[in-house]
Amino acid sequence: MPKKVDHEERRRALAEAVFAVIGERGIEAVSVRDVARQAEVSLGTVQHYFATKHEMLLFALGHLRDRIGRRLATEMALLPQPATRRATVRHTLRATMPIDDPSRHEAVVTIAFFSYATVDPAYARLLHDSYTRILAVLRGWFAEADAAGELRPGVDAATEATSLYVLTQGLVGPLLIGTFTPEEAVGLLDGALDRIFAT
Repeated sequence: MPKKVDHEERRRALAEAVFAVIGERGIEAVSVRDVARQAEVSLGTVQHYFATKHEMLLFALGHLRDRIGRRLATEMALLPQPATRRATVRHTLRATMPIDDPSRHEAVVTIAFFSYATVDPAYARLLHDSYTRILAVLRGWFAEADAAGELRPGVDAATEATSLYVLTQGLVGPLLIGTFTPEEAVGLLDGALDRIFAT
């Protein structure tokens, strides 16, 4: 009996091959042929799922967004319960910074896609949606913390949620090139949380 092929799983596997090529040689090195070689499948197999390199890369970026979302959900599940809102914010933002192998690999691939997103609206939309989604969650947590009296007097919840997210995302590049160590980056996050949340 012929083996049943999970086509979505095959597409995701090809997306992972895209990430591997980007991680090793950069996004400009990605070709349908290189992805086939990386995935150890025929060129025709890749072309069966993706008519063009553009289509393949767009799918890969969407898969990356979903993969990061699953990793963050897994990280959140590890947070001891009940967790304070400060601990929840810290845990989430810490997980978005490239301070271990999985998050570092995702950051390298994400940054590579930005070079395309600046000139192609399709890539920009996917990245924009990812940032908008997590920022909305953060703003919601900060609003809840503000309503519960957990923030320091005079703190504007929406502004600080945005600033804290920008801080952690601004550390991504410097972390990748070694300007800051993971410990220094987390220290900056903790310092910001100390200025925002009441003791």
